[in-house]
Amino acid sequence: MLIQYSVKNYKSIKDEIIINFTARGKNVDSDKLINNEIGSSLYRCIGLVGPNASGKSNIISSLFFALKFINSTIERKEKSKIKLEMFMLDKNSREEGSSFEFIFYENNIKYVYGFTIDTERVLEEYLLAYYSKKATTIFEREVSSVSEYNFRGNDVKVQNEISLKTNSNRLYLPVAAEWGYEKAKAPYKWFERMFRQYSDMNISQVIADIVKDDSQKNVLLEALSKADFNIKDIYVKNRKIEKQHRDAMVQFLTNMLGEGEVSEDIIPEDTPVIWVTHACKSGETFDIEMNDDSSGTHDIIDNIAEMLFINKEGGLFIEDELGRNYHTKLTKYFLELFNSNEVNYGKAQLFFSTHDTKILNLLNPEQIYLVDKDEDGATYVKLLDDYLIREKDNVELGYLKGRYGAVPNIKE
Repeated sequence: MLIQYSVKNYKSIKDEIIINFTARGKNVDSDKLINNEIGSSLYRCIGLVGPNASGKSNIISSLFFALKFINSTIERKEKSKIKLEMFMLDKNSREEGSSFEFIFYENNIKYVYGFTIDTERVLEEYLLAYYSKKATTIFEREVSSVSEYNFRGNDVKVQNEISLKTNSNRLYLPVAAEWGYEKAKAPYKWFERMFRQYSDMNISQVIADIVKDDSQKNVLLEALSKADFNIKDIYVKNRKIEKQHRDAMVQFLTNMLGEGEVSEDIIPEDTPVIWVTHACKSGETFDIEMNDDSSGTHDIIDNIAEMLFINKEGGLFIEDELGRNYHTKLTKYFLELFNSNEVNYGKAQLFFSTHDTKILNLLNPEQIYLVDKDEDGATYVKLLDDYLIREKDNVELGYLKGRYGAVPNIKE
């Protein structure tokens, strides 16, 4: 489970931004929390709210980038450049690297893992594990030091051998896990699980797998029924992908991610096509390909299906512009599904951005980060809970009146 994520010097983000899932307040609704075996409480959902061009998407993008960079380390070629965009409006930032840090639980152990990179190499990397109340440093890596690696007495001989196999543009953690170093396996497994829905599997395949599982399919159909959709069935037909189209998609991904980041078999020979069966008031039914259905129907099915997929092993659901194509009531319903122990039995977490200000009345102030830009064009966040909010206050109305900032500035 994710406790905290932080990022610095990435796109419009200059100074460090911290997103914390820890529940610190009193009288929090239990259905909004995940209680782990260690006894701490974490929120299931954290949302970003703010005007257009404030940097909400860049915070989401930074998380995708960090997870992708971790999980693609093994395949990265030795001389591959790192496609990274740092904060460009400040000279010092352009000369520094981008930093990312994760604090999380895996197998009842708290870990702190972070790294700093530029466009050519890893500048810093570290892993701390709380096997007890005191942190144990598994490894530290810093290119500016006399000795790049410091293992603090932890299996020094073994780790030294692994460090020699780690190229300058690769992270040590994935390499150590790949070479079987036990203390690296658990934290790296956490990243694999957090990211698995965003790697090889596309959303059509996710839905196809759910449709094959009767119990999950029933949950999906029941959710759509309660959300007042007239969908009676969902099924799959496979469609062959022509070779020239597959080659074009591989080339496109290679151009986006860089040489060595995309394997040729990432695009399958055929693709699942999702069909939905609608029922009319007369009782008649008609079938339609989901891509031809309304964008609202498409999005809510995608969101529920992805949540069900993540639930199998737990994970992190990341969504930029949650509910952009469906009504606020459906956004509320989706959050209720996420907070349901029966549906979200895998203790999945949700990190999202939105323009829907109704969210301000659906979540606790500790769950909402207001996003804006300063005079230098740098993105910053403020926790809504930092403001004095009384129980009777209409938070959405106060936000729209500018009480908490992070609203569009419309000039007369």
